[in-house]
Amino acid sequence: MNHMPLAVVSLIILLIVVTLLFSRTKYFHLMTMNAVKTAFFLSLCPLYAFLTDDNANASVTTTWFSLGIYNLSFTTQFDLYTLLFLPVAFLVTWSILEFSTWYMQHDPNIDMFFKYLLIFLLAMVILVCSGNLCLLFVGWEGVGMMSFLLIGWYHARANAATAALQAVLYNRGGDIGFLLAFCWLLMNLYSLDLSLVLSLPPNFLVLFGFITAAASKSAQFGFT
Repeated sequence: MNHMPLAVVSLIILLIVVTLLFSRTKYFHLMTMNAVKTAFFLSLCPLYAFLTDDNANASVTTTWFSLGIYNLSFTTQFDLYTLLFLPVAFLVTWSILEFSTWYMQHDPNIDMFFKYLLIFLLAMVILVCSGNLCLLFVGWEGVGMMSFLLIGWYHARANAATAALQAVLYNRGGDIGFLLAFCWLLMNLYSLDLSLVLSLPPNFLVLFGFITAAASKSAQFGFT
Protein backbone atom coordinates (compact mmCIF):
# COMPACT_ATOMS: atom_id res chain seq x y z
CA MET A 1 0.00 0.00 0.00
CA ASN A 2 1.28 3.48 -0.87
CA HIS A 3 1.19 5.66 2.25
CA MET A 4 2.27 8.88 0.50
CA PRO A 5 -1.27 10.27 0.03
CA LEU A 6 -2.14 9.66 3.68
CA ALA A 7 1.13 11.21 4.86
CA VAL A 8 0.70 14.29 2.66
CA VAL A 9 -2.96 14.85 3.59
CA SER A 10 -2.12 14.36 7.28
CA LEU A 11 0.63 16.97 6.93
CA ILE A 12 -1.78 19.35 5.20
CA ILE A 13 -4.41 18.90 7.92
CA LEU A 14 -1.76 19.49 10.59
CA LEU A 15 -0.64 22.62 8.74
CA ILE A 16 -4.19 23.99 8.66
CA VAL A 17 -4.82 23.15 12.33
CA VAL A 18 -1.56 24.77 13.46
CA THR A 19 -2.40 27.88 11.44
CA LEU A 20 -5.82 28.04 13.12
CA LEU A 21 -4.09 28.05 16.52
CA PHE A 22 -2.53 31.41 15.60
CA SER A 23 -5.83 33.01 14.58
CA ARG A 24 -5.39 35.83 17.11
CA THR A 25 -1.99 36.93 15.87
CA LYS A 26 -1.41 40.09 13.85
CA TYR A 27 -0.35 38.37 10.64
CA PHE A 28 -2.85 35.52 10.68
CA HIS A 29 -4.20 36.32 7.20
CA LEU A 30 -0.68 36.09 5.76
CA MET A 31 -0.06 32.82 7.61
CA THR A 32 -3.32 31.48 6.19
CA MET A 33 -2.34 32.35 2.64
CA ASN A 34 1.08 30.76 3.03
CA ALA A 35 -0.47 27.62 4.57
CA VAL A 36 -2.94 27.17 1.71
CA LYS A 37 -0.24 27.92 -0.86
CA THR A 38 2.00 25.27 0.72
CA ALA A 39 -0.91 22.82 0.87
CA PHE A 40 -1.51 23.31 -2.86
CA PHE A 41 2.06 22.42 -3.79
CA LEU A 42 2.11 19.49 -1.35
CA SER A 43 -1.10 18.10 -2.85
CA LEU A 44 0.57 17.86 -6.25
CA CYS A 45 2.98 15.19 -4.95
CA PRO A 46 0.45 12.35 -4.40
CA LEU A 47 -1.31 13.31 -7.64
CA TYR A 48 1.95 12.97 -9.55
CA ALA A 49 2.66 9.67 -7.78
CA PHE A 50 -0.77 8.37 -8.75
CA LEU A 51 -0.40 9.37 -12.39
CA THR A 52 2.96 7.63 -12.62
CA ASP A 53 2.03 4.54 -10.58
CA ASP A 54 -1.20 2.59 -11.10
CA ASN A 55 -0.89 1.09 -7.61
CA ALA A 56 -0.81 4.42 -5.79
CA ASN A 57 -4.28 4.00 -4.29
CA ALA A 58 -4.37 4.03 -0.50
CA SER A 59 -7.02 3.25 2.09
CA VAL A 60 -6.70 3.39 5.88
CA THR A 61 -9.34 2.32 8.43
CA THR A 62 -9.40 3.31 12.11
CA THR A 63 -12.00 1.77 14.43
CA TRP A 64 -13.78 4.35 16.60
CA PHE A 65 -15.96 2.12 18.80
CA SER A 66 -17.88 -1.15 18.55
CA LEU A 67 -21.66 -1.50 18.29
CA GLY A 68 -21.72 -5.26 18.67
CA ILE A 69 -22.06 -6.66 15.17
CA TYR A 70 -20.79 -3.43 13.67
CA ASN A 71 -17.59 -1.49 14.35
CA LEU A 72 -18.01 2.23 13.76
CA SER A 73 -14.86 3.29 11.96
CA PHE A 74 -13.30 6.17 10.09
CA THR A 75 -11.94 5.17 6.68
CA THR A 76 -9.89 7.40 4.40
CA GLN A 77 -9.69 6.67 0.69
CA PHE A 78 -7.29 8.25 -1.79
CA ASP A 79 -8.17 7.56 -5.40
CA LEU A 80 -7.96 9.52 -8.64
CA TYR A 81 -10.99 11.70 -7.88
CA THR A 82 -9.71 12.63 -4.42
CA LEU A 83 -6.19 13.39 -5.60
CA LEU A 84 -7.49 15.48 -8.51
CA PHE A 85 -9.90 17.44 -6.36
CA LEU A 86 -7.48 18.41 -3.58
CA PRO A 87 -5.14 20.61 -5.71
CA VAL A 88 -8.19 22.27 -7.28
CA ALA A 89 -9.69 23.00 -3.85
CA PHE A 90 -6.43 24.46 -2.56
CA LEU A 91 -5.87 26.52 -5.71
CA VAL A 92 -9.39 27.99 -5.60
CA THR A 93 -9.05 28.76 -1.89
CA TRP A 94 -5.67 30.35 -2.48
CA SER A 95 -7.25 32.56 -5.19
CA ILE A 96 -10.08 33.55 -2.83
CA LEU A 97 -7.57 34.48 -0.14
CA GLU A 98 -5.57 36.61 -2.58
CA PHE A 99 -8.69 38.46 -3.67
CA SER A 100 -10.00 38.82 -0.12
CA THR A 101 -6.72 40.33 1.06
CA TRP A 102 -7.36 43.21 -1.34
CA TYR A 103 -11.16 43.37 -1.12
CA MET A 104 -11.31 43.18 2.69
CA GLN A 105 -8.15 45.14 3.48
CA HIS A 106 -10.15 47.63 5.56
CA ASP A 107 -12.45 45.05 7.16
CA PRO A 108 -11.55 44.73 10.87
CA ASN A 109 -12.82 41.14 10.87
CA ILE A 110 -10.71 39.87 7.98
CA ASP A 111 -8.92 37.39 10.26
CA MET A 112 -12.24 35.87 11.32
CA PHE A 113 -13.24 35.48 7.67
CA PHE A 114 -9.97 33.71 6.93
CA LYS A 115 -10.51 31.48 9.97
CA TYR A 116 -13.95 30.45 8.69
CA LEU A 117 -12.50 29.78 5.24
CA LEU A 118 -9.75 27.59 6.70
CA ILE A 119 -12.27 25.55 8.70
CA PHE A 120 -14.40 25.22 5.55
CA LEU A 121 -11.34 23.95 3.66
CA LEU A 122 -10.54 21.49 6.45
CA ALA A 123 -14.10 20.12 6.35
CA MET A 124 -13.87 19.81 2.56
CA VAL A 125 -10.63 17.82 2.82
CA ILE A 126 -12.29 15.44 5.29
CA LEU A 127 -15.31 15.14 3.00
CA VAL A 128 -13.41 14.21 -0.16
CA CYS A 129 -10.92 11.90 1.60
CA SER A 130 -13.57 9.88 3.43
CA GLY A 131 -13.84 6.20 2.63
CA ASN A 132 -17.05 5.55 4.54
CA LEU A 133 -20.27 7.41 5.28
CA CYS A 134 -19.38 8.05 8.92
CA LEU A 135 -16.36 10.23 8.13
CA LEU A 136 -18.12 11.65 5.08
CA PHE A 137 -20.95 12.89 7.31
CA VAL A 138 -18.46 14.73 9.53
CA GLY A 139 -17.10 16.63 6.54
CA TRP A 140 -20.61 17.03 5.12
CA GLU A 141 -21.88 18.82 8.24
CA GLY A 142 -18.72 20.89 8.53
CA VAL A 143 -19.08 22.17 4.97
CA GLY A 144 -22.76 22.94 5.54
CA MET A 145 -22.15 24.87 8.76
CA MET A 146 -19.28 26.92 7.38
CA SER A 147 -21.23 27.64 4.18
CA PHE A 148 -23.87 29.36 6.31
CA LEU A 149 -21.25 31.50 8.06
CA LEU A 150 -19.42 32.44 4.88
CA ILE A 151 -22.49 33.14 2.74
CA GLY A 152 -23.96 35.34 5.46
CA TRP A 153 -20.69 37.11 6.25
CA TYR A 154 -22.14 40.52 5.36
CA HIS A 155 -25.33 39.69 7.23
CA ALA A 156 -26.40 43.33 7.32
CA ARG A 157 -27.16 42.98 3.61
CA ALA A 158 -30.63 41.53 3.09
CA ASN A 159 -29.55 39.38 0.13
CA ALA A 160 -26.66 37.82 2.05
CA ALA A 161 -28.81 37.05 5.10
CA THR A 162 -31.54 35.51 2.94
CA ALA A 163 -29.05 33.40 0.98
CA ALA A 164 -27.46 32.14 4.22
CA LEU A 165 -30.86 31.15 5.60
CA GLN A 166 -31.74 29.35 2.37
CA ALA A 167 -28.43 27.46 2.54
CA VAL A 168 -29.25 26.25 6.06
CA LEU A 169 -32.76 25.12 5.13
CA TYR A 170 -31.62 23.31 1.98
CA ASN A 171 -28.79 21.59 3.84
CA ARG A 172 -31.21 20.32 6.47
CA GLY A 173 -33.28 18.80 3.68
CA GLY A 174 -30.14 17.13 2.38
CA ASP A 175 -29.33 15.85 5.86
CA ILE A 176 -32.66 14.03 5.99
CA GLY A 177 -31.92 12.24 2.72
CA PHE A 178 -28.35 11.45 3.77
CA LEU A 179 -29.40 10.05 7.15
CA LEU A 180 -32.19 8.03 5.52
CA ALA A 181 -29.66 6.22 3.33
CA PHE A 182 -27.19 6.06 6.24
CA CYS A 183 -29.66 4.29 8.55
CA TRP A 184 -30.88 1.87 5.86
CA LEU A 185 -27.34 0.77 5.09
CA LEU A 186 -26.48 0.39 8.74
CA MET A 187 -29.59 -1.69 9.43
CA ASN A 188 -29.38 -3.92 6.36
CA LEU A 189 -25.68 -4.18 5.49
CA TYR A 190 -24.00 -3.42 8.82
CA SER A 191 -21.43 -1.48 6.81
CA LEU A 192 -20.93 2.12 5.75
CA ASP A 193 -17.87 1.59 3.55
CA LEU A 194 -18.22 3.42 0.25
CA SER A 195 -16.54 0.61 -1.69
CA LEU A 196 -19.30 -1.76 -0.58
CA VAL A 197 -22.10 0.79 -0.99
CA LEU A 198 -21.05 1.59 -4.55
CA SER A 199 -20.88 -2.10 -5.49
CA LEU A 200 -24.49 -2.77 -4.46
CA PRO A 201 -27.34 -3.14 -6.96
CA PRO A 202 -29.54 -0.02 -7.06
CA ASN A 203 -31.91 0.38 -4.11
CA PHE A 204 -34.70 2.97 -4.35
CA LEU A 205 -34.49 4.18 -0.76
CA VAL A 206 -30.71 4.59 -0.83
CA LEU A 207 -30.77 6.28 -4.24
CA PHE A 208 -33.57 8.62 -3.18
CA GLY A 209 -31.69 9.57 -0.01
CA PHE A 210 -28.40 10.27 -1.77
CA ILE A 211 -30.00 12.12 -4.70
CA THR A 212 -31.94 14.33 -2.28
CA ALA A 213 -28.76 14.99 -0.31
CA ALA A 214 -26.70 15.84 -3.40
CA ALA A 215 -29.43 17.99 -4.95
CA SER A 216 -29.89 20.08 -1.81
CA LYS A 217 -26.15 20.48 -1.24
CA SER A 218 -25.52 21.71 -4.78
CA ALA A 219 -28.80 23.67 -5.18
CA GLN A 220 -30.36 21.53 -7.92
CA PHE A 221 -33.83 20.22 -8.79
CA GLY A 222 -35.91 22.79 -6.96
CA PHE A 223 -33.35 23.64 -4.26
CA THR A 224 -32.51 26.99 -5.84
